Amino acid sequence: MEIKIRNLSKNFYSEGKRIKAVDNVNLTIPTNKIFSLLGPSGCGKTTLLRCIIGLEVPDSGEIEIGDEIVWSKDRGIFILPDKRGVSMVFQTYAIWPHMTVFGNVAYPLQISKTPKDEIKRRVGRTLEFVRLEGFEDRAATELSGGQQQRVALARALISEPKVILFDEPLSNLDAKLREDKGNRILENSGPIVPTHHTHRFPARYHRVRKEGRIEKDQYWKCYQNKRE
Repeated sequence: MEIKIRNLSKNFYSEGKRIKAVDNVNLTIPTNKIFSLLGPSGCGKTTLLRCIIGLEVPDSGEIEIGDEIVWSKDRGIFILPDKRGVSMVFQTYAIWPHMTVFGNVAYPLQISKTPKDEIKRRVGRTLEFVRLEGFEDRAATELSGGQQQRVALARALISEPKVILFDEPLSNLDAKLREDKGNRILENSGPIVPTHHTHRFPARYHRVRKEGRIEKDQYWKCYQNKRE
């Protein structure tokens, strides 16, 4: 699913000063291509992803996902996050501590009113994929960091999104599991990966961000050779 971002800007304000988190970004992410947004902390990678999924409201510009405009300032369009066909794995996991593993993973299906039998089947299949079978009744607070990240990954996958956005992808998984799950996810999805830790996910194309702007557009081999 192609994503088109046109003239997108998002500002925050602190102590009367304007901070340009996303500064007039224009970006096209082709269907079935794997991208990484590279850049230092605070350059706007996460804010851009939150705008795409609908958790932040931009100040100007337009976002098109597939054939649908999901945000447009000028046209007055705002499509709710759960209607965009996009999931996100957050750097902080964002799992609910008061819920079990099953409850966390099942939540996207429950709010879409999926039948209970179908929820149980899909949760079981997805937990098996992330190697958490048997953890359904475990409290989220009883899990290790790596296990919590797998719960977050399972929750993002459960609704079978067309695009997955990763913030610091799979950083707390062991290397073998990270490579295995990363490759299997890539077979079925075209995620955007906003991280400068390029070894954590086999992204093939990169966008380099600096101070809210897209600075470079390079093929992955360039970064392997030059270590930029």
